[in-house]
Amino acid sequence: MKKHSKLIGAAAAGMLAVLAVAAPASASTYTVTYPGPHAGDLCTDEPNYCDGSASFVRDGEHLLVWDNNADGHSVMVMYYRSDSGNTQIRDWNQYGYGSRLDINMNLPETGWVEYRVCLGEYPTQTYDMNSCSGWLHESAS
Repeated sequence: MKKHSKLIGAAAAGMLAVLAVAAPASASTYTVTYPGPHAGDLCTDEPNYCDGSASFVRDGEHLLVWDNNADGHSVMVMYYRSDSGNTQIRDWNQYGYGSRLDINMNLPETGWVEYRVCLGEYPTQTYDMNSCSGWLHESAS
């Protein structure tokens, strides 16, 4: 019976489509889910439009980053936040096609984020400047 319970628990844990991701030293926390492709508020540009996308959700201050193409590239979001000075932050969705990186930013109520989305290579932390979207400024409230 114990073995059967362990198998059921392992199966249930394996069926969860949410992974906790180690967070860098910031106020943000990270979660990955697999809801499928999505055209966000911003889309990558080249080589194919919207291979990656990003959106900012004011309710709870979440920055969401989707990988919309099984092309082997990662999707990177580059951003500035009101509470980080002039420090540019880069977060990577390296989890593959159909994945969504959820960055819970915990911004102050009067805060803001300015971001863009690009395609790149997570292992080398390099990105293709031609693939980057324009910048979008969003208020937390």
